[in-house]
Amino acid sequence: MNLKHLLGNFLKDAIDSVYIFDSHRSEIRKFKSPKRKAIYNTVTLSREQALAVDRLFEENYGKKVPHTWHRHFTAFTGNFDVNYFPELLYIPEFERYMNLKKEYVKVLSDKNVLPYLALAAEVAMPKTLFSCASGLICGSKKGEILSLGQLVEALSNLGEAFIKPSVDSDSGRGCAVVHFSNGVDTVSGLDVESLIKNYGNNWVIQERVVCHECISRLYPNSVNTFRIITYRWRDEICHMPAIMRIGQGGKNIDNAHAGGVFIAVDDDGHLHEKAFTEFKSEYTEHPDTGIKFKDYLIPQFSLVIEAAKKCHAFIPQLGVVNWDFTIDRSGQPVLIEANTAGGSIWLLQMAHGCGAFGDKTPEVLRWLKLMRKTTRKEKATYAFGNFPDNLCLRQFPR
Repeated sequence: MNLKHLLGNFLKDAIDSVYIFDSHRSEIRKFKSPKRKAIYNTVTLSREQALAVDRLFEENYGKKVPHTWHRHFTAFTGNFDVNYFPELLYIPEFERYMNLKKEYVKVLSDKNVLPYLALAAEVAMPKTLFSCASGLICGSKKGEILSLGQLVEALSNLGEAFIKPSVDSDSGRGCAVVHFSNGVDTVSGLDVESLIKNYGNNWVIQERVVCHECISRLYPNSVNTFRIITYRWRDEICHMPAIMRIGQGGKNIDNAHAGGVFIAVDDDGHLHEKAFTEFKSEYTEHPDTGIKFKDYLIPQFSLVIEAAKKCHAFIPQLGVVNWDFTIDRSGQPVLIEANTAGGSIWLLQMAHGCGAFGDKTPEVLRWLKLMRKTTRKEKATYAFGNFPDNLCLRQFPR
């Protein structure tokens, strides 16, 4: 390897170290907030539980971690699971090492690129009516390029649609239902041109999805979605326990950060008994519709898991992807968006009362221990959990 490559790898490793250190600090700071403290301070682990957590992490990860996350997740369902996976290790390490090829992370995070992946996987997405990528406005016809004036004219009496930023957006920020009539969005009161300019150079306007009756019956004002996190592990694509996000209070988005509720969904499509908000408001029935959650069935849910894994198979360069799906009125899964960074494993662990990786947790921790101490070239070799099971213990003893 020449000097240029050596220096390049050294700089990349240094950047990774700084990122991981800063991300660790960010996760710790997050749990110093009064609202989160009020939740996890309601739980004290028993001596046996605390020893079990310490033993799991010391024996596999090489060191203890604070019990903060085990206490926090236990507070929601009341169920303690030694395999709870701390956010301290998820985004800073697991997600980082799983998605080493940052160019793919960046590309797939663009919501104007995602339809091409869905098309290849033969998975439905909401129809794109108009889009703008790096300032270039396109129509729905292949190769159709529009000026701002042409777009304004086309939108003038479009009726109802959905608009969202296509880059640098999360937690529903900037996502909105619009209704264009006589050159004005009747929802915001803005004229078409002003509204479009507010979204800058990267956005997409889509047909609004009509959800299946079993979804809209829970709450009809938002497109309620399922968060499916898939990850590569050795020779298979696995999925973590899934959750459903549901809007409330008249809002037309379902994100937990935006006030929506989330609830555990079993792989057979049955909802659990309680839905939660981010700061632990609890509901056994939807606060607006009164529908009871316990054992409520989403009959087509297995198709959603299948579609998420199918999509991931078309982007094997990435180890972990967060998929948001709904089910349309015909019963088919519809991919709403995919996120390649900042995965919300807190949602599913709070809702299910179990760890994100289940019985794989010790193996995942050993892999993190290995990845933390290897060179960039070795990281590529051991990507996606591909390491001899005894390697960490042999090469990196405690």
